[in-house]
Amino acid sequence: MGDKTMSGCSNPEAFERLVSSVKTKLYKTGMAILKNDDDACDAIQETLISAYKYFDTLKEEKYFATWITRILINKCYDIIKKNQKVSYLNKQVEINENTAYYDEYKIDSRLENALNKIDSDLRTVTVLYYYDDFSVEEISDILNIPAGTVKSRLSRAREKLYNLLKEVGENIG
Repeated sequence: MGDKTMSGCSNPEAFERLVSSVKTKLYKTGMAILKNDDDACDAIQETLISAYKYFDTLKEEKYFATWITRILINKCYDIIKKNQKVSYLNKQVEINENTAYYDEYKIDSRLENALNKIDSDLRTVTVLYYYDDFSVEEISDILNIPAGTVKSRLSRAREKLYNLLKEVGENIG
């Protein structure tokens, strides 16, 4: 079993420590993209398997959060593609599937509703920036887009969220 591709990580303690430091961020990001607890957990599980398998390819530990978040986002988009192929038997199944909530990390429901109404590309950068505390440069690396695009998406997201919250009479100062 000396084959690294089969054995995965040569330093499981470091991997566990690093995963522990980003687990909340991974969950929030998965939920922001997938809006479904089961799918988010599946994406995280697939992410952890891939990250463990390829952990030794990571050159510097300081980039772990960016690296694993990029893997997670790709896994989330894989799940979205897979779910688009599923046809629902009735509308109630679809409604129930899309209303799973994450209690421990749940944000204000008005804000959550507003976030769910904006485009996924805007929602993703918003969650990465405001909830996961990634910098514009880190988000640029994670999503493989220019920093200017991240800034413009954040700006558009803020504007859309402001207008949505204003519509429901939210006092947003």
